[in-house]
Amino acid sequence: MMDRGVGSWIERRARIAPDQPALIHGEWRCTYSELANRVRRLAHGFSGLGVHRGDRVGWLGANHPAFLEVLFATAKLGAVMAPVNHRLDHAVITDVLMGYSPTVVVVEQTAAGVSLPSCVGSRVVVGTATGAEIEYEHLVAESPDGPVNQLIGLDDVCILPHTSGTTGAPKGVMLTHGNITWNVINFLSVVDFRSDDVTIAIAPFFRTGGTGVNVLPVLFKGGTVIIPDAPDPEEILRLIQERRVTIGFGNPDLLEALTRSPGWPTADFSSVRCYITGGAPVAERLIRIYLQRGVTFLQGYGLSEAAPFVLLLDPANALRKVGSAGKPPLFVDIRIVRPDGTACEPNETGELLVSGPNVMAGYWDRADATRDAIDEYGWLRTGDAARIDEEEFVWIVDRVDDAYEVSGHIVYPGDVERVLTQHPAVADAGVVPRDGIGKGFVVLAAGKAVSELELLDFCRARLAAHEVPSSVTFLDRLPRSSVGKLLRDELAPLAESNPGKT
Repeated sequence: MMDRGVGSWIERRARIAPDQPALIHGEWRCTYSELANRVRRLAHGFSGLGVHRGDRVGWLGANHPAFLEVLFATAKLGAVMAPVNHRLDHAVITDVLMGYSPTVVVVEQTAAGVSLPSCVGSRVVVGTATGAEIEYEHLVAESPDGPVNQLIGLDDVCILPHTSGTTGAPKGVMLTHGNITWNVINFLSVVDFRSDDVTIAIAPFFRTGGTGVNVLPVLFKGGTVIIPDAPDPEEILRLIQERRVTIGFGNPDLLEALTRSPGWPTADFSSVRCYITGGAPVAERLIRIYLQRGVTFLQGYGLSEAAPFVLLLDPANALRKVGSAGKPPLFVDIRIVRPDGTACEPNETGELLVSGPNVMAGYWDRADATRDAIDEYGWLRTGDAARIDEEEFVWIVDRVDDAYEVSGHIVYPGDVERVLTQHPAVADAGVVPRDGIGKGFVVLAAGKAVSELELLDFCRARLAAHEVPSSVTFLDRLPRSSVGKLLRDELAPLAESNPGKT
């Protein structure tokens, strides 16, 4: 087999265990042998539509088995899959697609109403096609099932996810076959993935974490991926029990939503070996809720540019080091540096740099941005402020750009937020600067009450004077992205509109 890339994984797994279930979606079930057949046919179908090595194949829509088939099929051709967040404004979607100039775009039903720019060659629809559209299942069924003979190397670009755009226009992240493969190997070096594992795909596939944390590692090992019809908490709990899910992944917001579901108190988690979470800080209260149900919680850190895995906190230290993102896996190296590039001392906050074979090839058609992100020695600047303690556990503090100065001291709002969320009455917290000092916003936990004065006293007992916020405002919810990241740009105007204490 000349193909050494991601596109060969399913074919190779089909040789080992052809009848092992690979994907389950509702009543639809697909073994590794059947999936390998569908991937080959789809690759030939794309080839017939003019997709060649290096061409882009776009994806728009919600999680669906077709996403993974498109990923493996384009990889077999040496083409590049370009998933686009269908929740973005239509004008932004158009801009992203025009930047990629895809030969084909596959559209899932959720994104059926999105118009595609004229640069798109063919529109393939997962569902019923109309007009000039091509029906996905028809393309698979009518294409030949012969070998796809392409020489694919680990340095070839495989997938082009894009950044969220919360800190600027979305940028295409060029992840190679090697990046994705090494990301899986890094996970296998610290997480007990097995060939009989069952995982449930909850996070959006268009995000790097949606496939890179649990889906691709499970498929690499020959396990089974459950793809729900929708990320509904009740449905997720039902599938965890009925399908005997062993490994899960989700951002803290989603995991919190599961605990509020009516089915939570009686849900059977006896099959679950671990649940991985990331994308936003995890409250100690949430970790304890899962641990009380016997679920091992693995908190981590990653970013699209690292495919995405960088850090993971092992279960033995989950409570002792609560709030830490843990340590890097086998083939990831990290540094914490000052603005001048010199190394930080233990417990000194600086910028987190990452190096390893999982680090992206660069940004699509953005040479200047790539040079800004990756230095001449291959170190990726994450833009995240972090510190390493005496035991070499890493603590993600905040975004470097979110820091502000009070009385000559640098304050990272993430440090203040972590203290606020340690209070038993606080479910969520956010801090932004106003008039040279921080202003806090909190969401109370259900059934809890606390005064602003009590919270400020709580902060004074745990923070330096320059870190204590000037006031606290109570909100029903904080603005967060789809992966749970606090949107400070949306929180800042609230500081202006609520200048006094509440």
